[in-house]
Amino acid sequence: MDELKQVIYDVEKNRISIDDAVSENGVLPLMKHISWQFDKLPHMLITGGVGVGKTYFMLTIIKACVGMGADVRILDPKNEVLAELKGVLTKKVYSEKDGILTGLRKSVDGMIERMDEMEQMPNYKIGDNYACLGLNPVFIFFDEYEGFMDLLDMKERNEALSYVKQLVMLGRQVGYFLVLGAQRPDARYLADGIRDQFSFCVSLGLETGRGYANFGTGSVLEFYSPIVPKGYDFMSSIKKSLVGVEGAQATAVASGSVSDQTASGEGVSEANG
Repeated sequence: MDELKQVIYDVEKNRISIDDAVSENGVLPLMKHISWQFDKLPHMLITGGVGVGKTYFMLTIIKACVGMGADVRILDPKNEVLAELKGVLTKKVYSEKDGILTGLRKSVDGMIERMDEMEQMPNYKIGDNYACLGLNPVFIFFDEYEGFMDLLDMKERNEALSYVKQLVMLGRQVGYFLVLGAQRPDARYLADGIRDQFSFCVSLGLETGRGYANFGTGSVLEFYSPIVPKGYDFMSSIKKSLVGVEGAQATAVASGSVSDQTASGEGVSEANG
């Protein structure tokens, strides 16, 4: 028993604070020894029941993505915690059924448009990804995925599955990344090769913020999500990160180091209408 406690302690001491979960050059640290290299390991699947810290973990990643200047979009069919970000991420948050389907469709349309735009760029070379061309990544956070799919009729479900499949199959090169949250990895909604495209998988459930991670190492590692202090204000923190990014982009445009189109995200399809 003492040896087990020591092993747990050794892993837990590698936890980091939410303030240390800052992405640079396509790498987002989640523990001292575990990072999500989303350019190499695209798309994340987060599973876990109610009350195990799944939403807080997603909010932590959202904060980091906003802080890196990514285009962040939220699909929250339960219209709960993530949906509250609509006051910060204007026209980027969907909670109604039709809105979520529209958000998925527009994200796919934007992804395809970006493919064409990248190939037309004068500095494009075969094999270049979005980062090589100075484009910002796009992250689509889809919480309670299986619950949403259960609500759809057959036609709507097939439509949603088609969008999800296109995003996970084609998104990596152009910088479109899907972060899927679900209470259980339902095979019905992750079939036809979809499940295999999630290169970074986290399962929470042993206790709040604790679980396991599998990200292409060939083994499953014990995992602790970044520490979020009690009473942490995600809304204010994400808003502050967004303001900081917008200020930095404005400065870059004024100095001529980037174009106004790149900074504003134009040419990278708006997912909201």
